[in-house]
Amino acid sequence: MKKYLTVAAGIMAGATLMILTAPAMAGGVDVGVSIGLPGVYVQPRPVYVQPEAVYVQTRPVYIQPEHEQEWRERQLRAHRWQEERGHDRREHDDQGRRGHDHDRNEQHGHDN
Repeated sequence: MKKYLTVAAGIMAGATLMILTAPAMAGGVDVGVSIGLPGVYVQPRPVYVQPEAVYVQTRPVYIQPEHEQEWRERQLRAHRWQEERGHDRREHDDQGRRGHDHDRNEQHGHDN
């Protein structure tokens, strides 16, 4: 009888535990996995739209007949001046002196 009493007490204890744990199991089992990385944002490729070409036509230059001769003389003087200016530049050396390599290495009385 002792044996039956022990088995009956064990069954009663098991049933009591089952009754007490049933409300806890009623919610179901949840498994949560979280990764602590932020979301990834990829910027879209820029859209390039080539602008339309702009065509510019220069305004025509009209010279009154009485001023045409004066205008041509000014153009000729400007052209001659540019030629002379270019010629002067070719005659000067790197130090701004005219002529050739005269006295390039002499000190002319300066102390070093």
